[in-house]
Amino acid sequence: MDVKWVVENYERDGSLDPFIKEIGKQGMECQVVKYVPFQGGKYDLFPDDDCVVFFGSLNLAHQLQREKGWVPGAYCNFKNFECITYYSHWGKYLLNDDYIMLPLMDFYNRRKWMYNEFGGYSRTVFLRPNSGSKTFNGALYPEDELDGEMELIESYGGMPMDQILTVVSSPKVIEREWRIVVVDRKVVASSQYRRCGNIDYEEGCDEEARQLAHEIAQEPWQPDRAYVLDVSRSLNPRNGEREYRLLEANSFSCSGLYECEVGPIVSAVSSAAKDEWLEYQDV
Repeated sequence: MDVKWVVENYERDGSLDPFIKEIGKQGMECQVVKYVPFQGGKYDLFPDDDCVVFFGSLNLAHQLQREKGWVPGAYCNFKNFECITYYSHWGKYLLNDDYIMLPLMDFYNRRKWMYNEFGGYSRTVFLRPNSGSKTFNGALYPEDELDGEMELIESYGGMPMDQILTVVSSPKVIEREWRIVVVDRKVVASSQYRRCGNIDYEEGCDEEARQLAHEIAQEPWQPDRAYVLDVSRSLNPRNGEREYRLLEANSFSCSGLYECEVGPIVSAVSSAAKDEWLEYQDV
């Protein structure tokens, strides 16, 4: 069985062209589909028992997991990429290791205590949703802007605030951020995507960042066969030392690749997909 790919052109700006071309260059069929919001459209591109890898949006990944029998389909284990899951396994690597989780409404109702506990002199806290589906944007939230931000989240979050499990942590000063692709416990590619808070794409990463990703990839628990890690370099305010820490983990199929070298990614993911398809046939 040959590995096939379905790539959703959700960016619509040509940024996925090198990735798509690389799939063809490596001799595999790739069907490019247009973005259709809110889980619309039919995707009878390949038989349901084919070995197919999907790359695109969270919405379409969710739809294809429900409707198609492709193996592996989307490398996007929604449950494993919830903070409550991977924080439990990888907590010692986290940048935001001084966190609590609680419903967003509970945070809002107890905001005075929260900002006293986590906000420091800046009266700013870091918030992000537990879900990897981005119910709202993980960001720094100043106390004097909180009311307006909560109105926006309530309007666009798609869930009542008492049902949005939320991570609360203190603000951190980050120098650089990288996206690192892991496949079958191996680091296969990396890209810087932010420097000193500004978007700044550059292939590769610091050796210390790669080493941290390698250590995480050797942990007994793994969220999927292919996934991405966001790793940061920052200064520890307690001792002034430079640290490399885990910002977050996300699915492979629904994460941007930035300036990662695409050749090793396509090769490694395709190999993992074929192995998984063969294992499935033996069950």
